[in-house]
Amino acid sequence: MSVPTVMVGGMNSAAHHDRLLADLGLSIAATFTAICTDDEDDVIRCFGGDPAQARPGTLSDTKDGWDGEKQRIAVSRSGTTVVVVEGNQFQGSREEVLRPLSRLGRAASAFWNVNANSQLSLAEDGLVQSAFDLYRPDQPHGAAPHAWRPYLDGLGFGPERTWGAGLTAIERATAARLDASWAAGPHLVLEIEPVPQAVLPQGLEDSPLLAQAPFDRYLAGLGPYLLPEMQRYAMTLAVTQAGLAEDPLAVAALSAGTDGPADGRDRPWADLEAAHQAALARSYELRARESQAGTEADDGPAWERPSQVAFQQAIVFWALADYVVGDGDQFGRLGTVMAGDADRRARFRLLHRLHDAARRG
Repeated sequence: MSVPTVMVGGMNSAAHHDRLLADLGLSIAATFTAICTDDEDDVIRCFGGDPAQARPGTLSDTKDGWDGEKQRIAVSRSGTTVVVVEGNQFQGSREEVLRPLSRLGRAASAFWNVNANSQLSLAEDGLVQSAFDLYRPDQPHGAAPHAWRPYLDGLGFGPERTWGAGLTAIERATAARLDASWAAGPHLVLEIEPVPQAVLPQGLEDSPLLAQAPFDRYLAGLGPYLLPEMQRYAMTLAVTQAGLAEDPLAVAALSAGTDGPADGRDRPWADLEAAHQAALARSYELRARESQAGTEADDGPAWERPSQVAFQQAIVFWALADYVVGDGDQFGRLGTVMAGDADRRARFRLLHRLHDAARRG
């Protein structure tokens, strides 16, 4: 389906959309998704719903799912698009939903919640082309990270953002009309079953690392039994990245892992925690010296500065301390360490996603 040409100035303003969201009671948490198609049934299926279960309703019906027990969507037509609204849910922001939707036609979504999580996404031809956090518009990602740019002129994002700006961007990208008339018009409401998470996200599903050890073996038989090995591999990558591959304490922690009686792990934990505190203090001291010397203005990568290396080592010792007492899931913490070497960074990212898939069983 061809995508309508949209004039940037020809749609409702962000302020208008802020008022609309307030009137609808969706200013705190919601997801709006517009798809350039006329097939409501296919859109419903992409969201994990059964078109036969759809019944006439209103946008306020979606808020019944706020307790987390049910997930509902409201589906309607707006011009040449199908629009899906969720209250306090985020299915329309997920790659697993957006990619199949975008095979029906260009899809755009805006998501936000009470915890200030948010995302503006643009998908086309089976790929998420561009997505970014509404607080951080300067950090887009996707197959074509700057694909949103033609539709954002004059819109405010970042710390001064408004959620209404996300709806304005959707209108510009899809020619949907999100106004009071549309909101009061006919909607279909139904419960959905969330689409299962993909094993690997866009950008990793064709990674050449999948043909290499140990990833080929992981992918062949994902399951919880792999978690200890994956966690150890993650720790090994982070220890190497932080320059601790020959540090006796780090090497001993990796060798010991979580083996042995629980009451014998207190000493390694205490030693690693002390190393964490020492590295953290060293990082602060070096940072102060660099600031005084103007080092932070140098052109070199930030992660190569002595203060940053010390900070990365502090994070690794912290993670190792928890690792030896049985808390092996350190991926979120270690992600801050994986800057620099591109191969290790790519391995860690792929390992993280496979670890998540293995944990789901």
